[in-house]
Amino acid sequence: MKKVLVGGLLIFALLFAVVASGCIGGQTQTPTGETKTETQVKTETKVETQVQEKVFIRFAGWSAGETEMKNYERMIKEFEQKNPTIGVKYEVITQMFHENILASFGAGVAPDVFYVDSSWAPIFIDKGALYPISDLADQSFIDKFYPFLLEPFKKNGKLYGLPKDWSMLALFYNKKLFEQAGLTKPPETWEELEEYAKIIADKTGKPGLAIYLGGFNRYVPVAVSNGAPKPWFEKPEDASWFDNPVVKETLAWYINLYKKGKIEREQQGLTPYVVAPGDVGAGWLGDAFGQQQVAMVISGNWMIPFLADQFPDFKYGEDWDIAPVPAGKSGRVTMAYTVILGINAKSEHPQEAWKFVEFLLGPEGQKELVVKAGQTLPSMKGFENDPDMWPQHRKTLSFKYDDMIVFLWGPKSGPLEGKFSDAMAAAMRGEMTIDEAIEVMKQVVQEELSS
Repeated sequence: MKKVLVGGLLIFALLFAVVASGCIGGQTQTPTGETKTETQVKTETKVETQVQEKVFIRFAGWSAGETEMKNYERMIKEFEQKNPTIGVKYEVITQMFHENILASFGAGVAPDVFYVDSSWAPIFIDKGALYPISDLADQSFIDKFYPFLLEPFKKNGKLYGLPKDWSMLALFYNKKLFEQAGLTKPPETWEELEEYAKIIADKTGKPGLAIYLGGFNRYVPVAVSNGAPKPWFEKPEDASWFDNPVVKETLAWYINLYKKGKIEREQQGLTPYVVAPGDVGAGWLGDAFGQQQVAMVISGNWMIPFLADQFPDFKYGEDWDIAPVPAGKSGRVTMAYTVILGINAKSEHPQEAWKFVEFLLGPEGQKELVVKAGQTLPSMKGFENDPDMWPQHRKTLSFKYDDMIVFLWGPKSGPLEGKFSDAMAAAMRGEMTIDEAIEVMKQVVQEELSS
């Protein structure tokens, strides 16, 4: 770990003691026997250098766009000003984040503080990668956080991280494109979502909906809202979740959104009503929606500050709005996403790392970074009615859901999510049938959980 020596000059005035057998005629005798008048007594100054270490810690995260990066850079600067003996190096990893962090542990170069998504938390905890936050934080501090956000990060009575914020899925829709298509309100059901997408494509020439190829976690609300049990994969036999008739039916519908809405429509010479971001030259859903290339996306609160920063002329309330995730036959369900700022269990500077984490996650940090900057939703209780809460975020908090599922499918959620999504994407592109994709996903569960 790189260290820098900071010298602080401390000036100590050392006055020589006056040693005299007597003072006669205003004279003082020094210890050497030299006689001086009182006015000649010299004050000798000794200058010493006090050495103090400056510790550097590394902080790694992914990015929901330039806005989030700029917000963190601002907060890091503020932290360093308040803690001049601690420096923070901010690193953004753009692809395969958790896999790269785990690999950095193997190489002995893991950062001191890093994001850990709820879906990957069990793997990081089992590998001993995370410092128990319950050994660093006061319980009174931990109690300030929403309990449901802490659950994915607990094991054997220990808590391994505190959430930096959280988000839920909601429907973002372009009001102007809706007006052009003659639509006066957002879709209420999944069937209406597809119907609206077709109407918008036919009447405006713009695709009605953008989704990710794959995206198992985005599909889960469709399944559960239509009566499927929540997915949970802990043993090989849990692959039977994919045999549930509701799962088969809703998965086929979700995959066909792209197969029918993009591939078949283009074969017919028509405007696609469903696209992936890359199909319209966008990097992610936020870009596709902000560039007004599509009328609807289902995304999380992280998209709100991105739109405000990158597309300031695309106004909330005037040009676009937010609605709840569409309902299924059994109710309305959304996903909740949260990420901790995990501390490396092998960090050489756990106390300094905790000081940084505490700054970002505490009331002051959440007020600045989450509430005022509008980054997402605060994970700490008490900000619900804060006057600085962005109206867009306040609106998402007002939506009523029958269930809110925290992103976690079991002890290997992260790897399962990626492999499920790969199979779904292949089926969406027409590279395998829906039945073949389901068999692949069942096999993935059996293979991942048999070892």
